[in-house]
Amino acid sequence: MSIVLSPAPTAQQLSKPKCSPVGALYGKRVGLRRDQFWLSWDWISDEWAKALEADGATPVIWRAPVGKGDKEMVEGGQEFAEFLGSIDVAISGLGNCGSCTLWAVHDALGALDTGLPTVAVSTEHFEPLARTLASQRGHDDIRLKVMPYPLEGRDEAEIRQIARDHYDSLLEELGAIR
Repeated sequence: MSIVLSPAPTAQQLSKPKCSPVGALYGKRVGLRRDQFWLSWDWISDEWAKALEADGATPVIWRAPVGKGDKEMVEGGQEFAEFLGSIDVAISGLGNCGSCTLWAVHDALGALDTGLPTVAVSTEHFEPLARTLASQRGHDDIRLKVMPYPLEGRDEAEIRQIARDHYDSLLEELGAIR
């Protein structure tokens, strides 16, 4: 009797479970991760910070440094670790170009790896890239808040209204209760 072995690799379940829902929002410190590039994201996160505050949470805004060399990256990593240690929930954005999506998802996964309820924010054009990047690190079921594309170049009042219109679905994505 001979045994035939298949050359096809067996599928392994590498996916990590979806992060826990936030639950009650009141009294939580909610971190909003910003970058240096998208004014539209600053306006959106400003609006969400106001809404979070109105819901009894404390918004904490952290701006990711632009990596220009080893020193900046090390310092940025230390700042990011301190930021994560100071919050209960993480919102990481904005995936709105290739490298911005890479870093927003990278930081969201860093927050997830510490056990924080986390959502990454991406525009709809970069949603597939955000999901692919998350899945490469085992987070196939990442909580992802998808925003319209394009955002940049729109009038500030319109972007702020978009932020207000998307706040409830952000909370839903996070599993947050007012």
